[in-house]
Amino acid sequence: MPVDDKERGILIPEWRKKEPELTFTESQRKRNIYARKAPLRVMPNDKKQSVHLKPVSYRTVLRVLPEAIEVGTSMGEGVAKYLGVGGFLVILVALFMVIYPWFRNEEGFLLYGSLFFGVIFLLIGITFVRRAFFSPSDHPTLFNRKTRQVHVIPLKPLNFLKFWEKGKPGKMKTYSWDNVTARTYRRLDVPGGTVARTETAMELLCMTEENPKVVDEMVSLGMTETWSDNNQVALWEHIRRYMEEGGPPLQPGDQLRKINHDKLPEFPPEVVEAAGGPALTEEELAQWTRPQE
Repeated sequence: MPVDDKERGILIPEWRKKEPELTFTESQRKRNIYARKAPLRVMPNDKKQSVHLKPVSYRTVLRVLPEAIEVGTSMGEGVAKYLGVGGFLVILVALFMVIYPWFRNEEGFLLYGSLFFGVIFLLIGITFVRRAFFSPSDHPTLFNRKTRQVHVIPLKPLNFLKFWEKGKPGKMKTYSWDNVTARTYRRLDVPGGTVARTETAMELLCMTEENPKVVDEMVSLGMTETWSDNNQVALWEHIRRYMEEGGPPLQPGDQLRKINHDKLPEFPPEVVEAAGGPALTEEELAQWTRPQE
C-alpha cells in the first residue's frame, strides 16, 4: 500500500485491474463510462471491514431522517451550473450558424449545411440548459439503517428531440444494503478542451436479489475529486459506519449540502415513514454539525 494512502488514513489498497466480481449489462456499459473501466479501488464485500480511519461526509448528505441519510450525487455538487453556462454558449454558436448565412446570402451546401448543424447545436445547447435549470437539483440515495434498504432515484435521460420537456427524476429502485457496494474510478478529463486533469469518482453499484453478481444500477455517489479518491473512500466509510455500527449521520464539523431542496425529488411517504418520519431540522442536527473543540 502506498505511503500516501497510509498518511491519509485509507485502509484498502488500490486495485487498478479488471473488475474482480461483478458483471455489467450491455445497457450499463453504453450509458456509463465507468462500467467499461477498471476500478481504482474495490470496496470489500464484508461491510464490517473499515476502509478509512477518518470518516467524513464532505457536504454530500442532503437530508437526515431519524433512521436514514440521503446522500447526493456528483450532479448536485455544482456540475449543473457549468452545464447551463456551456449550454448558453452552444446556443449562441447555433444561432450564429443559423442566422449568419442569411445575411451573407449564401446558397446551396453552405446555407443548408449551416442550418442543419445549427439546429443540431441548438438542440444540444437546449439539452444542457434543461439539465442545468429545469431538472432536479440532485438525485438522492437514501440509506435506511433500520430496514437495511437502499433507495435510489436514478438520473433519467432527457429526450434529445423533446426540447420542451423538463427533466424528471427516474423511477425509484430499492435494494438490500447487502446487495450494494462501491468502486472508485479514475478518468482523464479535459475541461474546456485545454488543460487535462485526472478525476476520480465513486460509483454505487446496485444488484438485485435475483442477480446478485450483475449490476442493475450505477449511481455517481457523493462528489468528483482530482487525482486522489481519499474523500470518496472516507465518505464510504461514513456510510458504512452509519449502516453497520450505528455511526452518526454527520461527522463533527460536517454540513448538509447547500442545494435547492425545492427541486429535490421526494421519496414516497411509505419510504419516509419507514425511515422514522420527516427530515431533521438544522437545530436538531446541531449536535453533529458543531465542530469538535
